[in-house]
Amino acid sequence: MGKIILLGHQKGGVGKSNTAVNLAVAIAKEQFKGETDRILLIDADPQATLYRWSQRRDENSEVNSFPCIRLDGNITAQVKREAEKYDYVIIDAAGRDSREMRSAMLACNIMLMPTKASRADLELLEHMAETVETARDYNSNLNVNVFINMAPTNSQAEKLIAKKLLAEFPEFKLMNTVISERKAHRDSFSEAVGVHEWKDNKAKAEVSCLLKEMCDELI
Repeated sequence: MGKIILLGHQKGGVGKSNTAVNLAVAIAKEQFKGETDRILLIDADPQATLYRWSQRRDENSEVNSFPCIRLDGNITAQVKREAEKYDYVIIDAAGRDSREMRSAMLACNIMLMPTKASRADLELLEHMAETVETARDYNSNLNVNVFINMAPTNSQAEKLIAKKLLAEFPEFKLMNTVISERKAHRDSFSEAVGVHEWKDNKAKAEVSCLLKEMCDELI
């Protein structure tokens, strides 16, 4: 049975899709020598950002494509079936407390929640804490990890404030990795590649740190 990784948050614009593709590319590069057929991407968001990225990647003969499917509604059973065929299943779920996100929480081994470092974004975690507690009634092993995403590269103050606020939510584990706002993320995503396939070593190093920390949680 493969590991099921959910990228979820009730808020849009926090970088779920970008994180999903960068983790997929990093896993392929660091664990499977660039091979992608052992990693399934699931787009469970009506916006279909991940699926469109995958379609653009299919057109690029210089990189390996990822298997990618779209699911909606209650996806718990289908996700578990897919995990029998792959080493990793990475889900980009719709926000807004969607049925897709809630049902994926019942199947996943780990849920990653990217959040921006602003107070307004962090305060939304209060509602997510309630959602997580409800999901744990059905998936008692649900492991939810929050990491600061799209952080200013030149502001340590915002990162420290974010870490302090996140300490108020015992439902989540705060990851040490911070992913900075970098042009490489926008440019690589538009070209349907990951930062591991781009030319920004700092962006690549941050994603590698996130992957290592995630894998440590999955052991």
